[in-house]
Amino acid sequence: MERRAPAPPGCLARIRASYASLRPSERRVADIILKHPEEVTGLSVTAMAARAQTSESTVVKLAQRLGYRGYQELKMVLAGEVGSAKAAAERRIYGEIRVDDDLATIKEKLIQLEIRGLQETVPLLDEERLRQAVEAILGARQIHFYGVGASGMVALDAQHKFARIGLPAWAYVDPHQATAFASLLQEGDVAIGISHSGNTLDVLEAIETAGRAGATTVAITSQMGSPLARRAHITLVTGAVESPFRSGAIVSRICQLAVIDILFIGVAVRRPEESFANLNRSREAVQPRRGKGF
Repeated sequence: MERRAPAPPGCLARIRASYASLRPSERRVADIILKHPEEVTGLSVTAMAARAQTSESTVVKLAQRLGYRGYQELKMVLAGEVGSAKAAAERRIYGEIRVDDDLATIKEKLIQLEIRGLQETVPLLDEERLRQAVEAILGARQIHFYGVGASGMVALDAQHKFARIGLPAWAYVDPHQATAFASLLQEGDVAIGISHSGNTLDVLEAIETAGRAGATTVAITSQMGSPLARRAHITLVTGAVESPFRSGAIVSRICQLAVIDILFIGVAVRRPEESFANLNRSREAVQPRRGKGF
């Protein structure tokens, strides 16, 4: 019997997990909740329906699809999430880590945050979309990865992994290079844009350019309703929503790396002989530089 991933506990996490299956009218409601959770706690069902340009029944049905008895219960849960986040934010430096935590506590909390982010990613990642991405990569003449900042480091890691198994992979972290080389892609090529928010303009421009050139485009983002997700042919959603005041991506980067690893292994097992042969050749090439005992 197939095991089903448990539903995410929080209201916002439930919306992200269910987003792909929502109807357009329900997505408009979901987008408002995701973007303005605190404001939504004060909106009546009538006001929410007007704001989303839909009916009151649609608002109620969305709440029920998410596992709540109705819109009022959804608001109560959402208010609890918002209130808890605000109350803790004053003393937090990242996630649940407080400025007065000792190193042992930081270690425990940070690892738990990363585990939670990966667990939230499991129900968000649609297997059919993963399969489509793997198939596209397997047949690609060129594979591009676009990202800036922390997502740029993920793009570079992806290039390293796929190139090691003999695939034509390139990472572009400079926006001018990304857009320029994206314009040279053709039908059958693959362009993968990585952005936690899904709003990074440089990544958006590169993905749009690649799509116009005929390439299959893939988005790796935490926001299903983001501009990047809307522009890509295939969207792979991660968990781990970062604080808007974060000083640097931590959990989101771990989740993005996990998606890259899933794609990498998914591709490698489809061409095992070539993959293992290329891995061994590249390993042997650098072995003399590793020193004895490594």
